[in-house]
Amino acid sequence: MRVRRHCCLLLSALFLLPALQAQPVLLRVVGSADPPFRIFAESGATGLYYDLMNEAARRLGWRVSYAEVPSARAFKLMEQGEADLMLGPLRTPERELFLSYTRVVLPSEDKAFYTRPDAAPVRSLDDLGGRSIAVHRGKRYGRAFDADTRLQRQEVNDYRAALEMVARGRLDIAVAPEREGDLLLRETGLGLIKQPWLLAGEPSHVVLARASPWLARQAELERAFLAMREDGAWRRILERYGLRAGP
Repeated sequence: MRVRRHCCLLLSALFLLPALQAQPVLLRVVGSADPPFRIFAESGATGLYYDLMNEAARRLGWRVSYAEVPSARAFKLMEQGEADLMLGPLRTPERELFLSYTRVVLPSEDKAFYTRPDAAPVRSLDDLGGRSIAVHRGKRYGRAFDADTRLQRQEVNDYRAALEMVARGRLDIAVAPEREGDLLLRETGLGLIKQPWLLAGEPSHVVLARASPWLARQAELERAFLAMREDGAWRRILERYGLRAGP
């Protein structure tokens, strides 16, 4: 009897083993450093997006790791199932093939255009034609900008490099999220100006990799963010960065 009981227990454990192994332990979040949205420091990952994520993870009891990687590389890791989550991507048809867009919509950010002081004004997309534009490799800026075949885009590794190339006269214009561009403009002192016309931002999202085991827990994540909106935590985090919560 005792041998039979041990055998039954062993068989039960063997049947449960795959299920236990399938349970994810660490949520792997990847993204590029884009202050004030994503900030990587010795003390940990912070910034608007990661402060929101940290609060959601705290409520859920999830362990999270953050890795700073270039934007294009981050998307590749998500596609290959080597990372689980990103915060901030715009929605595009090609990304939807390997990303699951949650119902969590992050604050949109207008895109600004930075030029040398003597540059011709930018009042619309039409004014960008025939001028070289520095864009961040792997980033998207909205349907109108991304689909405009007239634009001469030059990919660079980060927004600081974009501003520096404009200041040196190697490119005509740098485009960047307004808050990040303004912050870099103050830090670098490159003598560039921000053009008064802004490209309206589109909603950014919290996304899970379709190849990630955490995809099965998407509904839990959405409920945590909804609870943050309802109890005011979402609003309080946005206010730290000078933003107001939408409806």
